[in-house]
This record gives sequence, structure tokens and C-alpha cells, in this order.
Amino acid sequence: MKIIDFKKQKFLKECRLYLKNGEVSVSLSMAINNSTPGHIEFLKSDMADDEKKIIDIVVKKIRGTFKKNITSQRQKINILAISALENLSTLDKSFVIPKVIERYRDTINPVKALYYDLQEIMFLYDGKTKKDHHKFLIENFSDITDFNNIILAIDKDIQDLYTCKEQLKAIATSSSVSNSSEYAVRVFDTHNQLIQWKKLFERFPDWVKENEDNKRISLYETLKKFFSNE
Repeated sequence: MKIIDFKKQKFLKECRLYLKNGEVSVSLSMAINNSTPGHIEFLKSDMADDEKKIIDIVVKKIRGTFKKNITSQRQKINILAISALENLSTLDKSFVIPKVIERYRDTINPVKALYYDLQEIMFLYDGKTKKDHHKFLIENFSDITDFNNIILAIDKDIQDLYTCKEQLKAIATSSSVSNSSEYAVRVFDTHNQLIQWKKLFERFPDWVKENEDNKRISLYETLKKFFSNE
């Protein structure tokens, strides 16, 4: 007596229904997209040739549709990420400082360039400014009000990139795709960087006051205060 495999029969039944009405059940979609070629062959074992043909047709159609959907969602992720990265408020030309930007590649975010320069002063300072460039920056950014417009732009970018991150996560979750594309990773990285930029800009005026008249604080103290939010 032949033993009926109800799982195989259920799979075959759902394949026939799909060919009849074009609707893919959740169980059929999962069974096909999560199965190895070997498992599909197992499901077809002991079936008649016409039944195997039905399964082959359905597997090809559903996997093809799934692949198209994945490609579409990946494109959506990249478009969303690129849009967010290209519309950062901190990219505004008003933040370009020629003496700063000339030290970097032309395409660098001007606020990022300023961050690098101020970080260099804070972390490499040895009791006196070594360069006229350092003096220029200290003279122009010794008060928190000097950073008002920059911090406003950073806050907007932080919020916009946070929103973008949540949208990317939602797309990835709903469509079972990875949001680890180059542009998506840049969104996550830039969001984290912006938080550090803001932190340093808020800290820099206090650091300047602490080092006035050559009353130098150690690099250890500088780093401690920077990373501990003191």
C-alpha cells in the first residue's frame, strides 16, 4: 500500500491553485524561496511526470517574481539613501572655508573638513599653536555662537538621516533584503559621524578657554572630557 505524503500533496495543490488563479500563498512562497534545489527534487519524488512539470513551472515563475521584487527593493533602498546623502544641509556652500577646504579633496563635506581641522588642534596640541592655520581657526571658532548655523544644519541632517535609516530598515524587513548596500551603509555611518561632529563643535570653545595663556591640559584630559561628555 502506497503511503500518502500529505506535505507533498499540499505543496502540489498550492502549485495548481497558483497556476489557476495567480495567487501565491504565504506557505507556497516560503516553501519555494527557502528550499534548496535538492529539497524541491524531494518534493517532486514519486510524483507523475505531469505533476513534476507543474511544480517546475511554478517554482520558476515564483522565484523569478521574487528575484524581480528583491531587485526592485534594493533599487528603492539605494535611491532613498542617495537622495538623503545628496541633500544634507551640511553640504551647503555657505559652510565652505577656503583655508580649510583646500587641505582636502574638493568633494568633501565642508563641515566634515572643519571637524577634521578642529580635531587636529584639540588632539595634537602641545601647549601652543604650531600653525597659522590653527590660530586662524581658534580666532574664528572660540565661542559657541560661532557654531550656531553649523549645529542647526547638523541637527537637521541627524534627524533626516535617522528618518532615512528607519525607512531603510522597514524596506529591508518587509522584503527580506539586506540594507548593506554601499549607499545604505554610508547613511548609517554618516549619521553616526554627524553626532560626533556636533559633540566636538560644542566642546571646542570650552577647550580653547581651558588652554588659554598656555595653560595646557593633557591629551588624556582632552579625550576624557570629549568622550565622557563632561
